[in-house]
Amino acid sequence: MLMASDKEQLVSASAAKDNQKYYCPICKEELILKRGNINAPHFAHFKNSQCVIAMEDGESNEHLIGKEQLLNFIDKRNTHVEKYLSEINQRPDLMYQKLAFEFQCSPISRKRLAERIAGYHKLHMKSLWILGSNYRKRFGSDSVNKFYYYIDSIGFTIFFWLVNERKIEMRYNCQYVGGKIRYQRITFARLDELLRFIHNPGTIVKYKSSMHDVISQLTRIENQLFYRNKQMLKWQNVCYNQHHNMSGSPIICDIKQVTSPIMGKNFLIWKILIVASIKERVKLRDVFKFANQMVGLQTNYPLVHNATQYIKDEFKLLIMQLITKRKIQIKNGRVHIIDEIKWFDDYYQKLNELSTQNNTIF
Repeated sequence: MLMASDKEQLVSASAAKDNQKYYCPICKEELILKRGNINAPHFAHFKNSQCVIAMEDGESNEHLIGKEQLLNFIDKRNTHVEKYLSEINQRPDLMYQKLAFEFQCSPISRKRLAERIAGYHKLHMKSLWILGSNYRKRFGSDSVNKFYYYIDSIGFTIFFWLVNERKIEMRYNCQYVGGKIRYQRITFARLDELLRFIHNPGTIVKYKSSMHDVISQLTRIENQLFYRNKQMLKWQNVCYNQHHNMSGSPIICDIKQVTSPIMGKNFLIWKILIVASIKERVKLRDVFKFANQMVGLQTNYPLVHNATQYIKDEFKLLIMQLITKRKIQIKNGRVHIIDEIKWFDDYYQKLNELSTQNNTIF
C-alpha cells in the first residue's frame, strides 16, 4: 500500500515518519512502514491480518514505483490512490473521476480480469489497464492479448508503463500481417496528451501484405511439418483425412493476410482448416466451430465489445469468396459443392503456381 491514515488524514509512504503510527484506511488495523535500499517505501499489514486487501500486500517494487509515477501522470490533485470500493470489494490502484487505473504487473486470469472489469461497470466506471515490464516482454502472447482495447480512432490498442522513462507506451493499430504482429507506437508523459491523441491521432498506417508474406508463412508451415511440430502435425492430419496436403493449401486461403489480434498469428491455418472441412452438405456452423476449436481461438477479450464478431466476420468473408468464385453455394445453412476447390500436391507445386501469380492474388 502506498497510502495509510494517521487518524487525521491520508499520508503517502514516501512522506511518512518512522516514529508515527499509521493505519489501514479500510480495516483500521495498524500497518508496518517499510523502507529500504531496494524497494520503494510502502505500508504493509501485519502477518495474519484479516483485512480484505491484506492479500495484496507484497507488491513488486515495479508496481509500487509505477503507481507513484502514474499518480503524477494522471493528475495528482484530483486522483484517489488505492481507494476501496466497498460495493464491489475492489481497490483500483488509482481512480480519476469515473476511470479506474490498474497497473498490472502480476499474472491474472481472463476470468478474474473479466470479473474486475465487470465490477467497475456495476459502478458505471471504466477501467484502464496498464501493463508492466514482464507483460511487455511477452507482447503478442495470449497472456498479454487479453488486455487489448478496441478504440475507433486507432484500432486495437494496448498500454504499457515505462518506469525508467516515467511514461506510458501505447501500441496501437495492432494487426497481424502474414502471421506477424505489426503496430504503431507512441509514448506520453501526461494523461491529457494521451486523450488528445486518441481524438486526433494523425496518420493511421494501412497495412498491406505481399507475396513475400504468403511464401514466408508457407515456408514456416513446411519447416514445422519437417521437424514434426506436434501442433502442426495435428492440423496436417485434418487435411490428410480429406486427402489434402496442408502446405499445398488452395490459393484462396492466401488472398487476405491482414487481420485483427483476435484472429492472431494462426489466421492462415484457420482458413486452411475451414477449406479442408468444406464438403457436401456439411453444416456451416459445424465448420466454424471445428476450426475455432482446432486453432484455439479465444473469444474472451474483456475490454473488447463483442470480440466473437471479428471471428464471424472473417469466416463470412472466406465463405463469400468461395461463393463468388462459384466453388460452393449455401442452402439452409449447409454447403453444396459446385466446383472442386484446387489443392496442390505439396509445398513446391504451390510455390511454382505462386511464382506465376505475380502478386495478382492481392
